[in-house]
Amino acid sequence: MNLPLTSIRDRFSSGPARTRAFLLLAAALLLVPVGGLPLWRHVYGFTGDLAPVTWVVFFVWFGFPGVFRSWVTAELPFRRRLWLLAGLVLFYVLALGSGPVDPYAYGYQPRLLLLLLGAWVLWRGRALPGLTLLLALSLAVYGLHGLTSDNLFDYLFDPVLTIVLGISVIRGVMSRRFSSSA
Repeated sequence: MNLPLTSIRDRFSSGPARTRAFLLLAAALLLVPVGGLPLWRHVYGFTGDLAPVTWVVFFVWFGFPGVFRSWVTAELPFRRRLWLLAGLVLFYVLALGSGPVDPYAYGYQPRLLLLLLGAWVLWRGRALPGLTLLLALSLAVYGLHGLTSDNLFDYLFDPVLTIVLGISVIRGVMSRRFSSSA
């Protein structure tokens, strides 16, 4: 009689199954009412709409961890993630009014930005097909006005993606630090 429970416990004790179980638990917690609203509405009030890139990255990360790991090692090595994080942090610092220019305002009239993104696709598109597909998805959702925002930057990245990228960079630094001391 204890055999099925042992089998279930062994199945969820490690690896991707544990990650998926944690994700299901977190999703169930978001449905708990707090102050008359489900918890996910409070989270939405803090983050707003998530960028399409964030949804795809989270889906692949939790749904297909092996594919995600191989994609990250192939297209997002540590140095590229570090530069991307530095650029996003600088973007958000300037967008919050810490400098004389507001880069977020350029997302409302994105002609120059679209030309730069097109030039990037011509330059690096074939070498980085995963990033090119994410960019194409974001631009398609932008063209269809899939989110409530009219700013192109809201379709390309968001604070949640920046935080996850920061955690990824910190984990990379820590793993390099511990592997060099061993």
